[in-house]
Amino acid sequence: MDEHSKGWGNGKDWGAFKTEEYARVLYKRATGELPEMECSKATAKILSTWVKDGDSILDVGCGVGHYLRSLSNRLTANFSYTGLDNSPFYIELAEKAFSNMDRATFCKGDIYQLPFPEKSFDIVMSNNVFLHLPSIERPLRELCRVSRKYVLIRTLVGERSFLIQEVRTQGDEFNEDGSPKSFNYYNIYSQAYIEHLLSSIPEVNKWELAPDNDFNPELISANAEQSEFQNVTKMIGDRQVNGYILQPWVFIKVFL
Repeated sequence: MDEHSKGWGNGKDWGAFKTEEYARVLYKRATGELPEMECSKATAKILSTWVKDGDSILDVGCGVGHYLRSLSNRLTANFSYTGLDNSPFYIELAEKAFSNMDRATFCKGDIYQLPFPEKSFDIVMSNNVFLHLPSIERPLRELCRVSRKYVLIRTLVGERSFLIQEVRTQGDEFNEDGSPKSFNYYNIYSQAYIEHLLSSIPEVNKWELAPDNDFNPELISANAEQSEFQNVTKMIGDRQVNGYILQPWVFIKVFL
């Protein structure tokens, strides 16, 4: 495991939501006790045009498998699903949530070094993960390496790149040198950088960057009002925001 992958999941530079409390919220989404996320419904809508009978899907950074619920509700084709996450607790809850679904398997793994041979899956997706990583070049290459047909990534993409550290503690927040004592990344990458990376991957034939405008703002606002977490997406006008950050959510569609 290299210096980049060591950081993924240590609570310092991977998502602020990577907690047992948030895992239980996702478990309720996976089992239907809470509504599906708007972004998981949008993801399923895209995949419904890609997935054919017999296709295999890999979900990298799957959480507790809550996207599988949206896929199962909206895809008419028969598919197999593998969910990979770096958190054993998330995987444990995912296996519990989908224990009766034979076509679903879950495993622990590292996005910087996926434990699969080349072209292992027809479709590989990773949603709401890249913004929380310290670097994305190797993860992007790994997703393309293990896919046969398509890669779908949902992350923050704008006109310029911003490397953002969201401080996770309050009060005694910084070391003497000014570095945060605990943080997670909340990065926005420029379209130019994403396209630069994609153009350097031999397996990639073409790509498309599509803004994620397929959401119901009223449902997002309702979820924010009911959420017990501070770090939650809200609406200002027609824009999704988290804290002070405008969220330019984009689907990166990669065709291999």
